[in-house]
Amino acid sequence: MTIDFKKTINGFIIPAVIALLSIVIAFSGESVTELLRYDATAIGNGEIWRIITAHFVHLSLPHLWLNLGGLFLVFAFFAQCVSIKYWLICLMLNAIGISLFVYYLNPEILWYVGLSGILHGLFILGGIADIHYRKWEGIGFTVIILGKVIYEQFYGPLPGSEETAGGPVLVDAHFYGAIIGLILSIPLLFNSRLSTKLRNSP
Repeated sequence: MTIDFKKTINGFIIPAVIALLSIVIAFSGESVTELLRYDATAIGNGEIWRIITAHFVHLSLPHLWLNLGGLFLVFAFFAQCVSIKYWLICLMLNAIGISLFVYYLNPEILWYVGLSGILHGLFILGGIADIHYRKWEGIGFTVIILGKVIYEQFYGPLPGSEETAGGPVLVDAHFYGAIIGLILSIPLLFNSRLSTKLRNSP
């Protein structure tokens, strides 16, 4: 695969904007965090913006840096595999989908924050898209993320992850993100015309 540096640079616009937004929120104080985080009661009372904004709020700075590192890793490997428009669509659908899954399937979860659920979805999407290029990275990342999600469903968070994040890890958000990523990958797997269009669009 020939590297298109223009597309690569363009691809990093998305993580750069998300990083800037997340850093601003992180340094804006607890009142902003409480206003933007996922809060089941507040969402039920009509504060629906939290469905999206929750994913840009973090428990701690180590939690923030860990998630942003994962975000830039996704785009470092897979930025050229999918168009910017499709990345944005997938980001929004992951954010909304994960929050709605948690709201309806995990009513015991009163609040949560973090980008990791979306990251699992994007890693799956990018990995499967990359398989079209027959590169080992795509297969490797897809297997690793699916294996991690399955492990977490049986055994809970990976050792040390809660200490690093500075609080509890909602592994179901990772599971939901991976499922959404798989669903959004279907067009790339089974519709070669759509897949080519997505990869070749600006």
